[in-house]
Parts: sequence; structure tokens; C-alpha cells
Amino acid sequence: MIGRLPIGIVLVALAAVAAGQEALPTGVDAGALGRPYYSGAILPTPRQAEYGDDSVDLADGPGGAWGCRIAVEYDGPARDLLIRLLSQRLGQYTGQFPELAGIPFDSAAPDALPVVFALVDDRRARPFLRRYGLRKAARALEPEGYLLEIRPDGVFCGGRDNAGLVNGLASFLQLVHVRDGRLAARCASVRDWPTFLIRYTSEYHLPGEDFFDWMMLNKINGFGACYPGMRWEGLSDDKRAGLEAIGRYIRAYETMHFMVQFHIGGRGGRAVDCGNPDDVGRLLDTIAETMRLCPTQHVMVCYDDVTPELQPQERGKFERPAQAHGWVMERVYEAVKAIDSDTVVSFCSPHYQGRDHRRWRESNPRLPETLEYMEDLHAWPNADIRIVWTGPVTESRSIDLRDIEHYRGLIGENKQLVYWDNTWHYHQPLRNFHAQYLDGFVEYCADRTSYINVNGVGPIGRFFAVTANDYYWNPEGLDAGRTRRLAVAQFMGPRAVPAAEAFYALRGNDYNVFFTRDVDLDALKSVLSELERTSIDPELPQYCWDVYEGIVKKRAEAQAKPQQ
Repeated sequence: MIGRLPIGIVLVALAAVAAGQEALPTGVDAGALGRPYYSGAILPTPRQAEYGDDSVDLADGPGGAWGCRIAVEYDGPARDLLIRLLSQRLGQYTGQFPELAGIPFDSAAPDALPVVFALVDDRRARPFLRRYGLRKAARALEPEGYLLEIRPDGVFCGGRDNAGLVNGLASFLQLVHVRDGRLAARCASVRDWPTFLIRYTSEYHLPGEDFFDWMMLNKINGFGACYPGMRWEGLSDDKRAGLEAIGRYIRAYETMHFMVQFHIGGRGGRAVDCGNPDDVGRLLDTIAETMRLCPTQHVMVCYDDVTPELQPQERGKFERPAQAHGWVMERVYEAVKAIDSDTVVSFCSPHYQGRDHRRWRESNPRLPETLEYMEDLHAWPNADIRIVWTGPVTESRSIDLRDIEHYRGLIGENKQLVYWDNTWHYHQPLRNFHAQYLDGFVEYCADRTSYINVNGVGPIGRFFAVTANDYYWNPEGLDAGRTRRLAVAQFMGPRAVPAAEAFYALRGNDYNVFFTRDVDLDALKSVLSELERTSIDPELPQYCWDVYEGIVKKRAEAQAKPQQ
């Protein structure tokens, strides 16, 4: 087993794997701009991309001169966002060179290298579409799509729409790097757009603008507030302020979607009593206030991970829990649609897993109750209420047509599925997305939407969010190993890739409980020492060291227990 090999052998054996991450050209400083560190490629993986071996110079640091003329030929809602993201990234470079301090990037001579951002259907884009032969490619772009041409004679980024232009900027910035004191961009030709149109990431808190900017730069366009992030009992002042901030971001730039998730089954608080008008009224009031404060594209109501039982006042009005839940969902649906008819309403039942979960086994003593609940849910008349599921189990590493047909048979063929991706669990270190779903999976996901259970404010959650988003952006182009290596390069620097691959060889794809139980601690310690030595950024190595210390502590406690 590789976990028993000396670390030197592990690293040598994985050198060929890490070589999939191209070596950087001489003179390139991968960490000069800060995160994301330069990796030489775009993540999420573009639909079509050809990378050149050369690059174009954008600025001369020691010379104190811009060699490019950047023009944002766009007047739409995301203009200020584009300029801010561009300025922040270029500012990371200019801060290193006093000669460029205070010299704006749009101050270059008129005949300098043109770097142009525009919508492809704008008249200002026409000269560049003709110049680079892009008119046919522009017509073929799908929603949120973009064209990116980085050539020796200029740079053109064309968006199909507002979001597409921001996506194109995000790709351009990933190819910008520092080389021998110059700011450069790798030559490339990209045609790209997402498969899943809305890609939600979840969080227990309401973050601010910095996090949403990070989402935009990684092409994650949906934020979901869940569990303690939102409570059905009402909004606190800090939640109101957080919702208002999210609302300002959405209204200003029109690039992000917002989902609010209310758990009303008692997880982390008191359950809603659907027979109590005060409880139902408070829930509806909280939803209404949320939607007033922040444009809300999706309202999800959850009963996950609780045992469905009738609440005290429900017992006088309903015979079974799913009947009570169906009644309150109709009230939620009516209230939401009265505020915004375009807002999606979904429901996560206590039985959100599919056919491979233990709840469906004949040996489950509660199987009759489970089947009864699903029969009642099947009878719900409103097919416009989407039904949430996580695949055949909670953490579904594969989904095929049988899984989908089984679950749709339970809920009703006329109902639409919302996929809640739980493939990242237990805050696993350097866990990357590696599930396999059937071809065309997006067609079975309502509204071409995914909801990724990430908790992405912290560094380890962001790492998984980036790799998962690579799948949801371009499922057909996913290479999980390549994605992981690119993510490591962008989060920790390219020199950390071999050590991260050695860590992953120890980590594997098993559940965290097997990793912590079986891993060779000497090998793990050696790998982490190498990861810490080669990583530009200390956050992820420190997280991995924390995991190591946790394993050591747990094993020591187990050894100290008296044997039975």
C-alpha cells in the first residue's frame, strides 16, 4: 500500500502525475500576485481552450510603464464590478513596483497593446470580432458565455451577456502572471459557457462583498444561506444587515443568485407546528421580509435529518406528517409567488436520499412509516414545488438513471428534482470533487441548477467549491485529477502539487473515518512537512496539520481506554 512507502518514494512516484501540471517558464513568479497563484491554465475547465507557449506583456514594473491600453467598452450593470476586480488584481502587481505606483492602467499610449472587454453584440466589439475572426463563435455562445483571445497583437474578451463578460474577465485574470519584472498574460483562445446555469454554494453565515467577489472570480454564481444562517422564527438585526448587503450586490451587478433555506423540522431549533397559525404566520413573515430585503431566486424549506412526527396542534388537523408538510408548503408557495412569481420553491423531506440508502432496506423497522410519508408526498398536487434529493445516498459519488427513476417513482413523475450535492463531508482536507454522474445529468436537475454543500468561507471549503464548480461548469470536461492539481497550484502554488498528490495518495477517496483510522502517521507527517515547505500560502497546510493533530489525539485517547 502506498501509505506504507517511504515519503521519498511516494513523491518520486507521483512526480509523473504532478507533471500534468505544466512546469512554469523560466522567470515566472507564481506567487507574485497572491491567490489564485498562477497555474498557467483556467479553472473551471473551459469548454474549448487552446493555450499558447508564449505570452504578451501588459506592464513593465521596473520601467514604470503600462504596455497595454485597457478599455472596458461596456456600460451595463457589471461595469463597476469588472473595473474593481481588474483594478484589485492589477493592483497586486503594481504594489510591488514603486515605479508604477499611482499610474492608472488606462494611461497607456493610444497605440499600446489593446485589451478590450465588451459584449459580443455591442457595436464596439465588431472591429475585434472581425479582426480575430470571431463572428461565428460569438453567435454560438450560450448564456453566461464568453470569448477570450490573448494574442501578441491584442486581447479581446467578449461576453454573451452581463454575467458572461464577468466570467471572461475571471478567465483572463487567471492567465495573468509576473515574469522577470513584467506583468504578462499567457496567450490563449477560449470559447466557454456553463452547463449548469446556477451553481449555488452554501454557508452558515451571511458573508460580505469580498466573498462574493471571490465567487465571481471563480465563476460560482449562487449563494445559499442555510441552517444557522437563517431561522424561520424571524430575522435578527445582523441578519437584516447581511441580507441588505447581499441585495445591494445582486441589484448592483446582476451576476449573483440568492437562495434562502429555512429548516422548519426542528434541526437546530424548534419545529414549525403546521397546525398553529402563529407558527405558520411567523414563517411566512420571515420569508416575506427576507425577499423584501434581498432579491431571492430560490426558497428552500427543509425537514432533512429529522424524524417526521406530528406536532401538538397538527394532530387535530392532519393524520400524518407529510400531509401537514404539504399543507404548509402550499402556504409557502402562495406567499412566495405573491411576492415574486419567478422565485423557485423547493422542499427537502426527511427522506431525501434514494434507493441505496439504508432507510429503504427491508430490515429497517421504520420502513412502513417512510413509505407512507413518500406516498403522501407523491399525492401533493402542486408539481411546481421542486423536490430536493442528494442522489442514492447522502454523499452520492455516482448517480445513474436507475437512481433517478427510483426517486421520481417515490415523489411522482410530474415533480422536478433539485440536486443537493453533499459529496464533500466532514471538512475533509484537500478533498476534491470526484463523483461520476450520468451523461446529461443537468437535464434531470430542475432549472439547470446545482446546490453544493460546501461552507466555502474557509480555505478548505473554498478548495472543494472550486473543484466541484469545475464539474458543474463543464461536466464533459471534468478530469478530477487535473482539477485537483490545478486547484492546489492556485491555492498553494505549483511547487506544492507533488506533495499534495502524495497527501492525496494517503487520503484517497474513502470516507474520512477510514482515512483517520488507517492512515500511516509517519508517512502523513512527512507528506505534510513537504507540503508546508513547498506551499506559498500557509492556510491549507495548517488545516492539514490540524487534521493530523486530531488523528494523533484520537488514537492516543483510544489507546488510553481500558480494554473491554
